Amino acid sequence: MKLMVCLISGQHVPNLLSIRSESPVPDRLVLIVTPLMKARDKHNQLLNALAAGGLDYRTRHDIKDLAKEDSIAEIYDLLKTIRKEHLNDELVVNLTGGTKPMCIGAYEFSKEKNLRTLYVPEGKQHEAIDLLRGSTVDLKHRLSTAEFLEGYGFSVLNPDDLNRSRERAEDIFDLAALLTANSEDRGLRGMLGKIHNLMEEKKKCDRKGWNRDGLILTEDSDVHLDSEALRSKIAAKLGLESNDSILLGKLEKHKVEFLAGKWLEVFVWGMLKSFVEDKRIWDLNQGVRVGVAHTADRRIFPGEDNDLDVAFMMNQSLCTVECKTGSQEHDPAGKDVLYKIEAIKSGLRALRVKTYLATTSDNVIDPQTEGIKEPLFRRAEIYECKIIPGWKLREMAELYFLKSPKLAESVAEGFEIRKVAMK
Repeated sequence: MKLMVCLISGQHVPNLLSIRSESPVPDRLVLIVTPLMKARDKHNQLLNALAAGGLDYRTRHDIKDLAKEDSIAEIYDLLKTIRKEHLNDELVVNLTGGTKPMCIGAYEFSKEKNLRTLYVPEGKQHEAIDLLRGSTVDLKHRLSTAEFLEGYGFSVLNPDDLNRSRERAEDIFDLAALLTANSEDRGLRGMLGKIHNLMEEKKKCDRKGWNRDGLILTEDSDVHLDSEALRSKIAAKLGLESNDSILLGKLEKHKVEFLAGKWLEVFVWGMLKSFVEDKRIWDLNQGVRVGVAHTADRRIFPGEDNDLDVAFMMNQSLCTVECKTGSQEHDPAGKDVLYKIEAIKSGLRALRVKTYLATTSDNVIDPQTEGIKEPLFRRAEIYECKIIPGWKLREMAELYFLKSPKLAESVAEGFEIRKVAMK
C-alpha cells in the first residue's frame, strides 16, 4: 500500500498537486496537523478539495496531531511512529506544507530512511522536486475553480447553472460584442440604464412577477433607442418589436439582466474563450456564485456569498474579473469597487489569486489625460488588480468584428495571459 505523508498548512495546493501527480495515486493519506491548522479545519479543506476533483480520501486518511510546530525533534519522532505503523508500506513524504522546523525534521527523517521526499516550489507549481534523488516530477493536474476554493473553505454554490450560462453566452455573444463596441453611444447608454432602473423597480415592487415574467416593455415603459442599426439588432436577437424608436415586448429575466449589465460579463467570457482552446487558461465560467463551505469560517468571507462575474484558472491560480458598466454614480472616484475586489481576494487567504476590473464606466478615467486616474492606478497596483478600461474593451470588440489576427494579442495583453502554455 502506498501512503503519502502531508504537512498541513494554510495553502493546500502543493499537497493536492503532489497527491494527484503520483502514479498510481496514494492508497491512503497521513495528514500531520498542528493545533492552529486543526482549528482552521485545513485538513478537512484539503480532503474536500481532493473530493471536488474526483479523489475522495475522506474515509482513507489518518490524522496525526503535532503539538509543537516549532520542534524539529517532535516531527522527527512522529514520523518515526508513523513509519513503525507502516513498515510494509511505501511511504512518500511531501515537505511543502508546515513550518520550517517541521520541514527540517521531516527532511532529516526522510533522508535517514531513504524515503521519496517531494517539495513543490512556490514559483514553479508545474513540478515537484524529489529532494533525495535530485529529479523532478511533472505536476500535470490542472486545478479547477472548485478544487481551489474548497481548499480555503469555500464552495461553488451554483455548479449546475454554469453550463446553462455558458450556452446562453455562446448564443448571445455577438450582441454582447456589439454593445461593447458601442458602449460610448449616449443613446445606448441611456436605453441600457432605463432597463436597469425598470428591473430594480420590478424587483422591489413585484418580486413574484419579476421571477415569473421578467419585464414586459410597453409604450409606457419608454425604452427607446434612436440608432436604428443598434435597435434592430437588439430587437431581433431578444425577440422584441419596435415602434418608431421604442422597444416593445417581453424580456425573460436572463435577457433583462443581460441588458442591465451582464453583457460585459458575456463579452469578457467570449474574449477569453480562445485561450481555453489553446490551453493557456482553463475552467472559464461566467457568474460563479461562491459561499462558505464550513460555518466555522463564516467570518472570513464578506457578505455570506459573492458572485464572481468571470472566473478562470491560469498557472494554478484563481483569476477573477469584476465587470462594471453604466455611470457608477454611487462610486464616482472608482475606489469602492477596488475595495470590494480586494476584500474578496483577502477573504480567501489564498496566495495565488489574480484580479481584474473590466469597466466601460468613465469613473476610472482622468478626463484630462484620458488614462486611468493616477490615484486609482496606484491603488490597483498595490492590490495587484489589473484595470481594463472601456477604450481597451472597445478595441477588442472592434478587432473581433474585423476578424483581425491582432485580437488574440490585444486580449492576452489586457489580461496578462502568458504566451507559453503550462506543461
